[in-house]
Amino acid sequence: MLELYHAEPVANSMKPLICLKEKGLDFVSHYVDLLRFEQHSPEFVKINANGQVPVLVHDGAAITESTVINEYLEDVFPEVRLRPADPMARARMRVWSKFVDEYFCPALSMIGWHIMVRRIAKAIDKGEFEKLLERIPLPEQREKWATVAGESFTEAQLADSRRRCGISIQRMEDILAKHRWLAGPEYSLADVNSYSMVAGIPRLMPEHMNETDTPRACEWLRRMDERPAVKAALAMPNQVPETLRAFGA
Repeated sequence: MLELYHAEPVANSMKPLICLKEKGLDFVSHYVDLLRFEQHSPEFVKINANGQVPVLVHDGAAITESTVINEYLEDVFPEVRLRPADPMARARMRVWSKFVDEYFCPALSMIGWHIMVRRIAKAIDKGEFEKLLERIPLPEQREKWATVAGESFTEAQLADSRRRCGISIQRMEDILAKHRWLAGPEYSLADVNSYSMVAGIPRLMPEHMNETDTPRACEWLRRMDERPAVKAALAMPNQVPETLRAFGA
């Protein structure tokens, strides 16, 4: 049996949701309300000691990290192939996914935390907030919550994050000048792993993604929007405000 613990169809939760839908796999959906800090509850921390979504549970065994989850699904359920057969294209798929995880996603996340998550943190009673901080397993996550509850990130940090987002979209544009999808001529996990990060950029940072400067990236996004699996994933429970969804927060 497949079970997926996930938040709204945004950010890293969106990645395995698209993969599962592309493969037509039945799974039990467990919605985790991040804004109520359910990811830090004792019950959930037993499933993932890091207190983060998504988590795939397959026949009782838990797999964490969204990119790894999708590779696992490809290994176990290869009937609908999302990994290129060509070794070079497969390498491009993994290199791009690594770039998204380590460079693009953190930059976009910082901006989202500053603008939206900051409002949530500041609305919580100080005494209650201190108790919530104590429940967060990862020190880095505790620091992020404490940062946005205080003065937040510096203007220099935010400017650097916007710069990184611009570099990410331009790199994507350059890749798409060479082939239709991000790893080559075939749709793959490189595209699946990128969608939730790219979807809000034209609205949030039009200076970095627009029809004039990045037409190929814009066309890629339109094709992704029309995929039945993406539409099905977007139809999953979604309780966060539209402005927060756009940041992949």
